Amino acid sequence: MPAVRRPLGIFLWALGLCVASVPRIADAAPPKLVVLVSVDQLSAHQVERWAPLLQGGLGRLLRQGAFYPQARYAYANTETAPGHATLSTGAWPSSHGIVANYWYAEGSGRETYCYEDPRFGRSPANLNAPTLADALRLATAGRGKVVSISLKDRAAIPMGGQRPDLAAWYDEPSGRMVAGAWPGTNKPAWFEGAVVGMGADSALGQPWDRSRPDLDYSAWAGPDDHPAEKDVPGLGRTFPRRMPEDMAQDVLRHIYPTHPKALDNLFELVKVAVDKEALGRHEVPDLLAIGVTTTDYVGHWWGGYSHEALDALLRVDAHLGALFDALDRTLGRGRVLIVLSADHGTTPTPEKAPLLGMSALRVSKDRLMGAAQAVLPTGARVQDIDAPAVYLAPTAPGVDRLALARKVAAALTAEEGVVEAHAPADVARFPEPFATFFARSLFVGRRPDVQLRVVPHAYISKVDAEGRGVGSGHGSPYLYDQSVPVLLAGPGVRAGVDRRPVDMTRVAPTVAALLGIPPPAAAYDAPLPAADP
Repeated sequence: MPAVRRPLGIFLWALGLCVASVPRIADAAPPKLVVLVSVDQLSAHQVERWAPLLQGGLGRLLRQGAFYPQARYAYANTETAPGHATLSTGAWPSSHGIVANYWYAEGSGRETYCYEDPRFGRSPANLNAPTLADALRLATAGRGKVVSISLKDRAAIPMGGQRPDLAAWYDEPSGRMVAGAWPGTNKPAWFEGAVVGMGADSALGQPWDRSRPDLDYSAWAGPDDHPAEKDVPGLGRTFPRRMPEDMAQDVLRHIYPTHPKALDNLFELVKVAVDKEALGRHEVPDLLAIGVTTTDYVGHWWGGYSHEALDALLRVDAHLGALFDALDRTLGRGRVLIVLSADHGTTPTPEKAPLLGMSALRVSKDRLMGAAQAVLPTGARVQDIDAPAVYLAPTAPGVDRLALARKVAAALTAEEGVVEAHAPADVARFPEPFATFFARSLFVGRRPDVQLRVVPHAYISKVDAEGRGVGSGHGSPYLYDQSVPVLLAGPGVRAGVDRRPVDMTRVAPTVAALLGIPPPAAAYDAPLPAADP
């Protein structure tokens, strides 16, 4: 295998000089459009590792904007739903209430999806803090338009807020893009016609080869194949691949968001929305939010440092470059504020970690479930472990659930791969900074029975009889899952690279400051220095 190149020192030194030489746009007209981009499962390390290859929109932001490579989701449950809610509200999960993608209501055993709504299917009803989109609508008396588009509803909904002009996402059961329908939303007349041909069927028979045939992917991402990569039905583990023409609909609809065709369709819909809604062409600023989630599916199945992950990021870079260029032509250069970040980072696939020069551990979820169950009395049951959360099933009246939780916590702490586990009532027993991280992931009524901390670079998943697993993910309180890039460019932004650690709760106040509007109501942090006068 060719050695993995690491030309980052020289590149980042040159990047710092280049960015520092770009002056802040002083006394510029305020932005007419904010483009808020979240690239799902994108760590700051991935951006810096592959920065020399980024020639499109990401490359433009790196070279011309403000770059914070040490931005952090400083809480324990680093998942998609909490990340997008924190990015959008400027508040921690303990305030906005979106503590996980799914949770079990305390004591009831009822699984709750983060944005489920029995009346309207999906809505922001469970989100307990106003968003940046809400702040813009309030400040402009409802005149500022808000359009939020993603392949995941748990990205589109928080980024679009309570009353978007359009919040759209991919619906797996139907295999097509759908629009939110809760009170206050507005499905534009053009939407249904625009999304025809943008569903899962559009990927049938479509190839997926490396988008940069000039590039030695192995030099930047290691080998193309590894047993710990998921053998995705119809797509396999290696390039090139093609989505089969005869794929079963349920399989096709499940894996479609992973395919580059889903990215193509996402950005085509964004392009149509910009045109049809005349975004950026009103007296007050508009907000366009884009949730790029293909990168997350790719990271889970093939790993965040795989050929597939590199190719997905290169495609995102190209799509963003085309979008930013089109907006410059339509609205004029310097009239658009661009903010790009992510919802969480990524845990390296444990079995592939040695290729990155490190050690890691895959922890059997079934083994942990068994160890926890073994210390419970008859009639008590472990309902689920969704790290870092552990949930017990409902118990009979009068049962001391805290005592049970403490037994489970002690049993899990004794297991390989687990550093410690505590009931939420004992959250202060975690050492700092972890006590703070775990406390920020707690919200009354949605608390787990136990929270656990694994050893660094451990990942809990299903394994086979030989202890082997595939894929990877996120969800730990460590920097590789917490740390994401923040990139800003546009009116009022002071360009440069700032390596000081910053909390992700500062992004929403930063955008509000650059727009000259009050921040979302639950956002108490100061704007980032790049927005200072």
